[in-house]
Amino acid sequence: MAYRVLRELWAFRTSLVFWLVPLVFCPLPIYYAWTDFYTEAACGYVVIIMAFYWSCEVVPIGVTSLLPVVLLPALGIQSARDVCSNYMTDVTMLFIGGLMLAAAVQRWNLHKRFALRALMLFGTEPKWLMLGFMCVSAFLSMWISNTATTAMMAPVASAMLDEMRQEEEQEEEEENDTNDDLELKEVKTVDDPSVAKDLESRNMTPNGETVVGSVEVHVGNTKPPVVDDKTRRRRDLRDKGLLLCVCQAANIGGIASLTGTSPNLVCAREMDAQFPDGPGIDFATWFFFGFPTMVLCLVLAWVCLSFMYFGCSLCTGSCSCCQRRTRSRRHDAITKAYAELGPMTFAEGAALFHFVLMVLLWFFRDLRFISLESGRAAGWTYFFVPGYFTDGAVCITVAFSLFFFPSEKPRFLCCRSSVDDRPGPVPALLDWRSFSDRMPWFVPFIFGGGIALAGGVTASGLATWLGDQFSKVDGLPDWALLLVVCAAVAAFTEFATNSSGPSILLPILARMAERLCINPYYLMVPASISASFSFMLPVATMPNAIIYSYGKLSVLDMMKSGIWLNVLCLLVLMLTTHTLGIAVYGVDQFPSWATCLRDGVVTSNTTVGITPMA
Repeated sequence: MAYRVLRELWAFRTSLVFWLVPLVFCPLPIYYAWTDFYTEAACGYVVIIMAFYWSCEVVPIGVTSLLPVVLLPALGIQSARDVCSNYMTDVTMLFIGGLMLAAAVQRWNLHKRFALRALMLFGTEPKWLMLGFMCVSAFLSMWISNTATTAMMAPVASAMLDEMRQEEEQEEEEENDTNDDLELKEVKTVDDPSVAKDLESRNMTPNGETVVGSVEVHVGNTKPPVVDDKTRRRRDLRDKGLLLCVCQAANIGGIASLTGTSPNLVCAREMDAQFPDGPGIDFATWFFFGFPTMVLCLVLAWVCLSFMYFGCSLCTGSCSCCQRRTRSRRHDAITKAYAELGPMTFAEGAALFHFVLMVLLWFFRDLRFISLESGRAAGWTYFFVPGYFTDGAVCITVAFSLFFFPSEKPRFLCCRSSVDDRPGPVPALLDWRSFSDRMPWFVPFIFGGGIALAGGVTASGLATWLGDQFSKVDGLPDWALLLVVCAAVAAFTEFATNSSGPSILLPILARMAERLCINPYYLMVPASISASFSFMLPVATMPNAIIYSYGKLSVLDMMKSGIWLNVLCLLVLMLTTHTLGIAVYGVDQFPSWATCLRDGVVTSNTTVGITPMA
């Protein structure tokens, strides 16, 4: 009886969360309704509702992200005009422009050409095949969404595994045919003694003996191939490893570039909002810190997954002859798929040109490490009004070109390739339908909802209050505080969207940094990166869910590898923060554009810095 009741309650769990969470926590704003703490309590109520709705997916997460438009004005925290302005910002345009370029790359299969070419270079032995899948997935995830990367690479990995299974079964059948040639499979009776004697003389009887009136002759093998348990387990582990590496690499690859994943953009937006006088975060500075961090995490993830799924020797356990034959077949399959793409088309070259152009414009927009006589940083934005041309403007400029740049060589006057070509317009690299079909429209809502919620946390004073509470850990070493913060964010994003954690925590960390007189970059950038360390559960990210949907991995499989990847990546992040963070962001010193409020008193910012690691 009790089991049946619990099962029915579980079936209606989303409805229960939808109604119970607001009712259970409604005393929070009611109790403080006539006190000075009301706005903080009311905003905390909104944060709790959003956190539960995001985590449990009571309604689509994109729809949940629209709740700040209703709740913040209703509770008197912010006006609807101020809340709605958070849903379309410069960082949002940067994200949309990046998706436009990704749609053009996907439309003309440039990503597929790159992926197959890379797999040809890495080889087809499982450990190198895993490295190839991880490198390709991580690189693609730097520029297109983690979900799109996994959706493209997972079928390639699955097809490769199916091909490997078929080859191994075929080899086993051939091996059984060879080993069982001397086994009795069928009996033919020969009644004529003269024929039997003739067969015996030619050594065609199974054992060289003559049976009176008959002879036994082997005619074929009908025994099915036998696979022992050890071989079956080895293959299952290999399949799990080669599938799991795709989503893990996609999650890791997103941390390398500013547009790689939404937590990076949330961090850039919050740095601008919390510290308007600061230098902020642009594509170049993020890349110089994020890319080396990503490479180290990727290498350690490959070593960890290889050890877990291929063993200490990282080998398959097959004989060398079979290995060479299998590798040759896999390489032939990849080469054939690459050859089917044909030579690079005009459209692929044009998409590649726009991709390279955007990256170069991002890198050379603002070279802060080169100062000119006027005090401004070098870069092509020197010729524009300072601060007017941002990464978002660059992205939209290049993306706009995609909608009129031709996808074929123009057929006009001297540009015509032959006399047979009829003059006339050609399709553009990207049209609205192609972009709309590939555009995850819920993502800008999630991104905007996170920014709106962060704005409410700041405007209500909740961030300041929580920052004051957390500043009581002043006796804790800075590196230990950073480790706790990053581990907490990584754990939170296992159950919620990876942008929701930074959206809620970054305003709090900004106030905490000022209270503890720590460089805000020291806490905010690593916390945002750790939001991408969602390796343990299928619900953590869409890449995890896509791989889990193939049915070859259990939740326990993901947790066993995910916990180790979390530990390794957090250690790498600690290392790069205390090395590259000093070089790129100067995290060892408190900056002049922030206010040090140790014990509520403004302190000179020239004498404070982070405590060194033991």
